Amino acid sequence: MENTKYMDLIGRYLSGDIGAGEKAELMAWVEAGPANKAFFEEMIQLWSVSGEYEDEPFVTDKQAAWAAFEKKFEQRYSGGGGQQAPEGRVVKMKPLRFALRYAAAIALMLAAGYWFFFSNGDTDIQMASVRTEAGEQREVALPDGSTVVLNENSELAYATSFEKRRVRLSGEAFFQVVKRNGHTFTIDAEGATTTVLGTSFNVRAYPAESKVEVSVKTGKVALQKAEGGSQKLLLEAGKAGAYDKQRKTVEEAPASNADSWKTSRLEFDSLPLSVVVEDLERYFHTKIEVANPKLLNCTFNGEFIKPDLKNVLDALAFTMVLEVEKQNGTYVLKGDASRCD
Repeated sequence: MENTKYMDLIGRYLSGDIGAGEKAELMAWVEAGPANKAFFEEMIQLWSVSGEYEDEPFVTDKQAAWAAFEKKFEQRYSGGGGQQAPEGRVVKMKPLRFALRYAAAIALMLAAGYWFFFSNGDTDIQMASVRTEAGEQREVALPDGSTVVLNENSELAYATSFEKRRVRLSGEAFFQVVKRNGHTFTIDAEGATTTVLGTSFNVRAYPAESKVEVSVKTGKVALQKAEGGSQKLLLEAGKAGAYDKQRKTVEEAPASNADSWKTSRLEFDSLPLSVVVEDLERYFHTKIEVANPKLLNCTFNGEFIKPDLKNVLDALAFTMVLEVEKQNGTYVLKGDASRCD
């Protein structure tokens, strides 16, 4: 069952951005089993008490719950001064409002409903989650002895029993997984699944980015599309791979400074400037442009411990005979590509 699909549908329903066909599909799913219904009712209940609909008591009957929710939604956004919109009327909302309410609905479900997606509806399972804010890193010790270092703006969730050695990641983390009698360790992240026995590796899976990136430091890792994807990419130490969210494919990718956020070290071993720039943008959270596209294929060598952006750019400028200018907050690199032919 594609649980993430129904999370999306519930999010659209709560935000008011759902079509008739999607709603019918969601209703059929809710009626398919008691676990589905329990999860849906919990989301309606939490959404109701979150402040948007505090005066509307929740009822356990699904049809009545939907009717009550729709009534409050129509009254609030139809522009009728609290009057219910006529039957069949389509209530139009600005795209930004849709986006904000949809994001709020998904955030609510992520906060309260991780148990469902790990347990296939087993409501008795207990979940734990750890979240980091901007500029924060945190180390997490898992029940099996594995450790995870979360990068900023990330979240890790897992069942406290940890019988299945399975976690869900949103954001970026470095994993040090211990071997446990041949039992696999699985990370679900933004539509991709990473499976290992015992190894260390970095996973980057921020919702706003187009790819899920996995870079292996020790051991071996299997990367594939979640929910039955047949294409599997096996990665050994020193290798990296990426899952393209739009194309839903996995392929090898450059392995460069994936865990620099944790080690505070940048290493460039004859890497093309295109890769160097990408690494610098990610590490320093800045924008860098190369005026001459031919320069992107020129290679650079360098190692920086606790790097400073100015020092790195100065090293680039000296080694590759470049000029560095800052224009409207963006660093622009200029130079003659013939020097590195």
